This record gives sequence, C-alpha cells and structure tokens, in this order.
Amino acid sequence: MSLPTYEEAYARAREGSPFSNGFEGECWMDSNCYRCVNDAATRRGDWDNGCPLILVALLGKTPAEWLTKNRSSLGDQYTCLYFRDEDDPGPDEPTPIPDPPGQGVLFPRDEFERPARMFADTMPQVPVHG
Repeated sequence: MSLPTYEEAYARAREGSPFSNGFEGECWMDSNCYRCVNDAATRRGDWDNGCPLILVALLGKTPAEWLTKNRSSLGDQYTCLYFRDEDDPGPDEPTPIPDPPGQGVLFPRDEFERPARMFADTMPQVPVHG
C-alpha cells in the first residue's frame, strides 16, 4: 500500500484542521510522524519527498487516512493508515503469524492470509438519526 500523492490526499481530506493548536499537532506528530518511515526523507532534509499527509494537515485539512481515535489524549488523537515504525520489518514478516509448533489446525489458513495491512474505509460516516 503506497502513500497517496499530495493532490489525492488533499482531495479526499475532511474540512477543518486536525489539531486545535500547534502544541497538540506537535504532540501527535512526535508520537507518530517523527518515527514513521514515510516521513524519514524529511528528517534527512529532503523536504520534497516527505509524507504528503503531514502537508495536508499543515494546510488546515484533516487527511482521510487519519482515523479519529481519542480526541482527548495528546499524541493519540488519530490512527494513521500509513504509519509504519522505522523498526517495523515491513511486508517480509509472515502474515498472519504462523501457528506454534504442535498446534492443531482445523481449517487451512491460506485463504485468510493477507499480503498487506488491513484497510478501513476513510469516507466520513454520516450519523443516522432514527
């Protein structure tokens, strides 16, 4: 799953800033963006190849790829669908984790294995009033 371009991310983004102030944004980015492989280029000074989702957020829109999680906790307000820690081994790890030795298996797992991470629908949900 590759990052969207800036134009794609901006077109899908929700209106409104994701953070109420710079301190809140800095806390979230410190917990997420500043250790994510998708923004490693920016940390090396390559500003043109940084994460486009951060640029969308800095320009006042909330990326659709940031799912609201816990708005009352600094650094834990959103879950980024593209976050991958720099220490994450990436797609080479087994998916899912293999059965322990000697563990009985009722059904073959091949059809349930996924080559990539789970993807959640990023469209804003409209509340239904009934």
